[in-house]
Amino acid sequence: MKYGLFLFILFFSISAFSYNIRVEIANCPQYLIYLGVHKGPDFKVIDSLPAVNGVVEFKSDSKLSHGVYFIVVPPQSRFDFIIADDQNIVIKTDANDILGQMQISGEKQYSIFNELQKEIAIINKRRTQLTMELEFYKSFMPDTVPIINNLIDSLNKSQTLLYTKYKLKTEKSDFLYKILNILEPFYVPEEIGNMQYSDPLTHYNYYKTHYLDRVDFTDESLLNTPEFIFHKLLSDYCFYFFDTRINKPDEVYPDIDSLISKTNSNIEYRKYILNYLLSRYENPSDLRLEAYLVYIYRNYFMVEKPEWVSDVAYSVMQFKIESIQHNVIGETAIDLNLPDINGDYYSIYNIDADYKILLFWEPDCDICNETALILSGYYPKLKEINTEIYAVLSGTETQEWSEFIDENGLDWINVYDPFQKSNFSKYYGTYKTPRIYILNRSNKILTKDIKPEFVFDFIQNHNKKIIEDRNRFNFIFGE
Repeated sequence: MKYGLFLFILFFSISAFSYNIRVEIANCPQYLIYLGVHKGPDFKVIDSLPAVNGVVEFKSDSKLSHGVYFIVVPPQSRFDFIIADDQNIVIKTDANDILGQMQISGEKQYSIFNELQKEIAIINKRRTQLTMELEFYKSFMPDTVPIINNLIDSLNKSQTLLYTKYKLKTEKSDFLYKILNILEPFYVPEEIGNMQYSDPLTHYNYYKTHYLDRVDFTDESLLNTPEFIFHKLLSDYCFYFFDTRINKPDEVYPDIDSLISKTNSNIEYRKYILNYLLSRYENPSDLRLEAYLVYIYRNYFMVEKPEWVSDVAYSVMQFKIESIQHNVIGETAIDLNLPDINGDYYSIYNIDADYKILLFWEPDCDICNETALILSGYYPKLKEINTEIYAVLSGTETQEWSEFIDENGLDWINVYDPFQKSNFSKYYGTYKTPRIYILNRSNKILTKDIKPEFVFDFIQNHNKKIIEDRNRFNFIFGE
């Protein structure tokens, strides 16, 4: 009976906490110690406790998800470790040399991860030294720059080799194995690699099709990793296979579908990837990329609201899609047929010009007035290259608008919508003003939200490119 009671007490003491992370830090400062988990570019703090004689014990009756976790030892120290199935672990270290002195109990992959970090720390230290030397020698001994760059490249290659080295020490079912599988260089069969120049399309399609094969999309714990792991892989994928092909968005849409379809069996991956795509294309530096945002909104949010999207967030999404879906760069602009102050109607489509500048503004907005005046200064030069300005009053107050036009001699096409029936605010997103659009003769949107001082140069450069493309075509086909 005593023996049975002893086993019960032992079992109960072990099972009382689903995780128990004991951290022993020699020379530990008197601060709160923090436990957190990586979430791509973000993180989540799970707990914070004061260290008692250098010891702190994080514990709870709920298990932690697998992931890369961290301990923060203020004021400036932090170290990472992984958690998988064994969540009763002891970490020992010294505040004066946290990584160098760190030891960790638990699964074999925990100590392997610790060894990997120590080797990478040596590489990082040397790389930092070389980077500092590089900045110094750029000015005083430029001949040494290529040598230092070669040394840095060699260190980078050494680091990637470490991923393979330590991956071979793990099991395929290990969480660490899945991390290192992502970090390893992308493997391309020799026969595909040889096609880089002889058959670049096949070579490119292989990369596009298999680039994400190294991700286990059934294991959402890979989302609990630092930014340079899954998040960077996703970012690189979007850049190489989506962003660089923005001139042909229709060809990219099936690949966006293919990416999202990888998340069909895991809602956490779907949430992460869709949220990432929205944040990437919501305010892009290249506004042509808004085409992807419209596609994602229409096909993955507007058709059916995902359960994990709140009503408030959904309303914001609806507003956003309404404001951009009709004015995506590369699409044909919606026609407006509006009157001027005298009641004469002007249609965008009927303007006989090679380029058409649409300006949405109102005179009680200082930036709007400045924009109009800058465009007015360029207007004579714009007329010389067969460009017309179609300026729309975004509000309804006409007296101040009319006076500003007369006082500043804005003799381009000035129109307004007295009864607000044209829906121009919906078609051109005039929730913000001023807004400038540049259309070609066929009313295709070439760019938008360009600064007024750059309008003339943009049109000239666009003309120059058209001529160059035409000359290249004639040269190739002998016409």
